[in-house]
Amino acid sequence: MVLFYIRCPTLGVACEGVAVVTHKPRAAGGSGQQAGTARYRERTAVAARIMFLQWGWLTLIGHLYIQFSVCLSTDSLIERHAYIIPESPVRALGSQLEASCILNDTFVKKSKVDANQIFWKLKEDKISKDFYHTVNSTVSNVTLNISSVGIALLTCNVQLNEDQVTTVFGIQIRAGLPPEKPKHLSCITYHERNMTCSWNPGNNTYLPTSYQFKLSIAPDRLKSYQLLNNVNNSYTIFYPTISYFVSNKIWVEVHNDLGSAKSDVLWLDPVDVIKPDPPKITSVQHVKHISTVLTLKWENPVVPYTYDLEYNLRYRIVDNPEWMQVPPEDTKSKRKSFSVQNLKPFTDYAFTIRCKRKDEAGYWSDWSLEKIGKTPEAVPLRGPLMWRTVENQGSSERKICIMWKELDKSDANGIILKYQMTIKGKTFMKTESFGAEKLEYDLTLSNEEYEIRLNASNSAGDSPDAILIQPSTTKSALPPVQNLQAYPEDNQLLVKWKPPVSSVSGYVIEWCEESSKDSCTGPLYWRHVQKSASKAFLKDNVMPFKRYRITTYTLYSGRPGAPLSQLAYLQQDRPENGPLVHLKHVGKKEAELTWSEIPVKEMRGFITKYTIFYKSGTANETSIVVDAKYQELQLNSLTGNTLYVVRVMASTVKGGTNSSEVNFTTLNFAKGEIEAIVVPICLSFLLITVVTILLCFNKRHLIKKYVWPNVPDPANSRVVEWSPSAANLIQNNLGPKEPLNPDGFISDVTIIEADVDDEKYLSNEDEIKQLTSLKKEKSTSEEHSSGIGGSSCMSSPRQSVSDSDSESAQNTTSTVQYSTVLVSDTGYRCQQPSTQVFTRSESTQPLLENEEKTDEHAYGNFGSCSTEVKRQYFKRNASIEETCLSEPHPNGAEIVGDTNEEDSLRPNQIEISDQNSDLEGCCPTVEEFPSSNDQTVVRLEFLGFSAGLETDQQSYMPQAVKSNSYMPQSK
Repeated sequence: MVLFYIRCPTLGVACEGVAVVTHKPRAAGGSGQQAGTARYRERTAVAARIMFLQWGWLTLIGHLYIQFSVCLSTDSLIERHAYIIPESPVRALGSQLEASCILNDTFVKKSKVDANQIFWKLKEDKISKDFYHTVNSTVSNVTLNISSVGIALLTCNVQLNEDQVTTVFGIQIRAGLPPEKPKHLSCITYHERNMTCSWNPGNNTYLPTSYQFKLSIAPDRLKSYQLLNNVNNSYTIFYPTISYFVSNKIWVEVHNDLGSAKSDVLWLDPVDVIKPDPPKITSVQHVKHISTVLTLKWENPVVPYTYDLEYNLRYRIVDNPEWMQVPPEDTKSKRKSFSVQNLKPFTDYAFTIRCKRKDEAGYWSDWSLEKIGKTPEAVPLRGPLMWRTVENQGSSERKICIMWKELDKSDANGIILKYQMTIKGKTFMKTESFGAEKLEYDLTLSNEEYEIRLNASNSAGDSPDAILIQPSTTKSALPPVQNLQAYPEDNQLLVKWKPPVSSVSGYVIEWCEESSKDSCTGPLYWRHVQKSASKAFLKDNVMPFKRYRITTYTLYSGRPGAPLSQLAYLQQDRPENGPLVHLKHVGKKEAELTWSEIPVKEMRGFITKYTIFYKSGTANETSIVVDAKYQELQLNSLTGNTLYVVRVMASTVKGGTNSSEVNFTTLNFAKGEIEAIVVPICLSFLLITVVTILLCFNKRHLIKKYVWPNVPDPANSRVVEWSPSAANLIQNNLGPKEPLNPDGFISDVTIIEADVDDEKYLSNEDEIKQLTSLKKEKSTSEEHSSGIGGSSCMSSPRQSVSDSDSESAQNTTSTVQYSTVLVSDTGYRCQQPSTQVFTRSESTQPLLENEEKTDEHAYGNFGSCSTEVKRQYFKRNASIEETCLSEPHPNGAEIVGDTNEEDSLRPNQIEISDQNSDLEGCCPTVEEFPSSNDQTVVRLEFLGFSAGLETDQQSYMPQAVKSNSYMPQSK
């Protein structure tokens, strides 16, 4: 090894280089059994070493050339201003470093600076002034604590002015750890290849550290081997430089700038630490007619001739990672084959083997490569596991599905070729054979007890029978298990139970996925459990978020007992959907809700509770928790006529899911409130109605009197009875040729309007009496006729007679409605009419239109003055108008009417001129008497008319009337 140092004084930074040249001397000595191959290997190694030395010297020369070139080039370019002592320090972690920066005198004079302007930096971080001080005008000392490992740059800097700083010198500080003593030195010999020694180098030193492996077989035969830079914990010596049967002294030395260390010395003979190669298994064969034995054969490795080997042999079933080992005492001696016994028939086994020196020295070889062998078939160990499902089809038949499972390989002992089933009852026996692919059989049996046997067959023979008894339906079921529980554990469903009091031969657990409540539509899974078990894990055919119905049966010598079921989830989650909410009833202050149970497939867990949320408008939401067994709730204390929003959340242990919101509005009135209001009102109205009817019935005569007075029917008028000759009257109205009274005539008629109360128009005392009597009759008639809406003939003037002007309407009580022409006691010219004629009825009923026309004809023919005279009389303003004088009077009489419309008080006269002295007819007597307002009262008398009247008959007298009205009179 050659060490060199190069310093460039002008640069001010020391450059150090290390070149290591290692020469491996030729191994001395050797085994007397060297062969040609060993010599060839030695020559190859020597040639490689020579080539390595040549390349090492060339690398060293190139490195030196580069270092000198850098130093020479920097010496001419950079002027040295200062330097630091020490130049390249190496310090241990936790130690101190004192360094001095010395300024060059030329730099001090030229730059006009001194040591007071020096400051220090470590890794570009400025060092505090507390750690350095000025010695003189050119020297500044700094003291550092080494607190980290690795390489750090320390620089000396000068503050030239406020804005300018220059670095005048710098050095690299190396911090690390001294080497530790190598420990646990050991060596392994690989026969005829190499010997490898290894040790524990200790902690990293963070500094360049060299390791040397040293071996000595004699005091004068020391061998030293330098390790490569990247290797510090092992070294390998290749064959044939290894010395067998000789004690070798081995140790390790380590060096760096902070110190050196040496391991403990190891004394050993390489032959004692040999690790042989593993044996090679050549074959695995089975023994004929023995299905539980396999024989292995192998080749031993090459070892020194003095070596005695022992073996370790292990095996396992191919599908099982667990190894089984042959007892070591069975393989203690050196051999090349071995027979492994107690294996399972028709099973693949993997075998491996290793070896070592028998006297406990040395190392076990590695395990050999695996070799696989298979045992032959044997008769199946047992019959298939069997179970059944029963479906009652009627009172005397059952549909039974018999199911069985394939045998495990360990039980089948070969390839199953067929199954054979025998079903036996009291009066029934049936045998069926099935292929290996069929695993169930359906049949219909009666309700009696049956024994079912099933075996499996392979090439080696038939298995023992598996027995299942189907009990009779008339017998009571055997006791079931107790306290059945099912819950998840370790990603499995754990089923636990308490055995019944009676002794059992086993258990059967069946499970299925529920698609709806108490209904399994999917496949049914089942398994047998040993009689000593009280729990079982279900891992196969179990999925999370699905509900399973788990049923456990006891077996009593193949006879099933009563079942016991439990529901379980492997893993739960919140429901997939919320419940469907309905409104059952809505009242004023309450509402009744119902909701349907969530379908089993959407539950995803057990429903633990329902939470009902409801609110109105912007009010806070209210919640009510209901147990999961209820699906209805009544909300109370609600507000009438208010809109509410309600939803129901179904919850499991993992959370809840809300239903859709349902809106409802409470009623204005509660149930019965409307009836409580309407019924009393109706009863009150009914009571009032009944009382009113009773009162009306009790006072019916008064009601009839004032509300419905008796109104004579004009059809029943007594006019016909009064008329002596109704036929003649009718004939006269139709225009007969013969007058009623041919002997009399009316010479002159004057109609005067006068106030009934004014008695000055009356000429004598008899007339006044008649007028007084008329007033009383009128007053009585008005009282009796005032009840029909004011439409009685005595309460208002007839519109057919007069136009009911304002004056007559205001004083209807003093108006004479009817007027009558009376025939005087002594007829005109001493003529007496042969018949009595009446022009008006005494009835108070207003005249009909045809009656008015009839009276007009009657008056027109009253004096036999004409046969057909249509007369309109009693007009407004007391005018009398001749409406029809189309024909001359038969007696030559002429009727002249003078009307003065300007003066309503002027008498209107009807003059009848006598143009024929020989004319026979009725002769009226006209009497005039004066009045104070220039009105003339005319009294018409038909001579001889009154003489023919009887005392008990109705008579009429002329009346003084107000304008356009008449009044009926009594005689």
